[in-house]
Amino acid sequence: MSIWFFIVMLLVAVAFLVLAVWAGHSHEARDSIAEAIDIHKSRLASLSKAHQDGELNDFEYQQFKTETERALLEDTARETRQVSQGRLPWVVVAGSALIISASSYYLYGQWGHAEGVQVRADFESLSEVIQNGTEAEIERHVERTLSGYQAMLENNRDDLEGWFRLASMQMELGQYDVAQSSYEHVLTLLRSGSRNAEDESAILAYLGQTLWAQGEDDAALTRFEQALQFHAQNTMALGFAGRLTYEGGDYEASVRYWTRLKQLANPEADTRLIDEFIQRAQVELEAQGIDFDVDSLAIIRAQVRLPIAWEGLPEEAVLFVYARAPGERMPIVVKRLPVLERDVLVPLTDADAMGPTGQLSDYSEVEVLARVSFSGDAEQSAGDWVSPVIAVDMTEETDHSIELMVSQP
Repeated sequence: MSIWFFIVMLLVAVAFLVLAVWAGHSHEARDSIAEAIDIHKSRLASLSKAHQDGELNDFEYQQFKTETERALLEDTARETRQVSQGRLPWVVVAGSALIISASSYYLYGQWGHAEGVQVRADFESLSEVIQNGTEAEIERHVERTLSGYQAMLENNRDDLEGWFRLASMQMELGQYDVAQSSYEHVLTLLRSGSRNAEDESAILAYLGQTLWAQGEDDAALTRFEQALQFHAQNTMALGFAGRLTYEGGDYEASVRYWTRLKQLANPEADTRLIDEFIQRAQVELEAQGIDFDVDSLAIIRAQVRLPIAWEGLPEEAVLFVYARAPGERMPIVVKRLPVLERDVLVPLTDADAMGPTGQLSDYSEVEVLARVSFSGDAEQSAGDWVSPVIAVDMTEETDHSIELMVSQP
């Protein structure tokens, strides 16, 4: 085959491919979604069996089951969207297949990416192996498929979605050490691009889960607490933080985490399991002579809204949200958060108390304000963005919702 003949075929193939991109959708993307769905379904079946066999308690089962079902719903929705986009005209398919088939051998021989073909073939057969193969066959096939997929991603380190998909599959299959490494890479990619607080919180929580599964409880708790700094409503982080603080003997902290988790539940949700965990922690506190009343926990929910120009802030900028006694400068509680979104919900609780000034539940009235520090310093500087002070009567309810509008000077 002469090089000129190959070039002509390649140019025609490119023309067909342009039409294909214009007219249709990616079969490869749909295949990968279907493969992910199969893995999620297999994972749900494995979780159910482990729960029935007593290998997972109710809390562990619900945590893993919820996350797997969420991932399954997301991939199912993506698959539906892919299918709804329609199929390529037959002439495009036939023409592309004919020309690409004629030139494929030469193309791969010259520039090659045969590993991609092998990875796709491995994924296509993975579902069948999971359904019909022996345990040893499944293990070998999964290992080969994921190893090949990771090797291919190593040649494209910036493929965030690919690395997240790989990490999720490694997590689903219990390969927690390699999943940890993959999630760390996803976190690095997130932080190097356009940052999103909720996405960053989700990855931090997944990292916490991988560390917890490896028995590194302290490191896992740190990750869950970091996740809650980025997104206070991360239910997985709240549930695991409650469990880890309970197992570490910090029963007051576990009650606070689980109480926040319960408050985020839908009114129709069954929260008896969370109530049971809270009661266990209270029993432990009573054994230590501590009378800890859950209903006395003071919580202020501050919805902070930044100016439109927030995206132009320097990287070292930090958001502070304070609650202090009326007329005082020293805060009772304070939250220090990265500036990643224009609107952010910040809960202030007794757990955020500074120490010398007591805690929120000790006061009948507090003042709440938000401030964006350009330098990240706790002391206010000229040019910082500040919200008006809002007075909150702490005697009325245990849960207070306010809105803090931060403005430019």
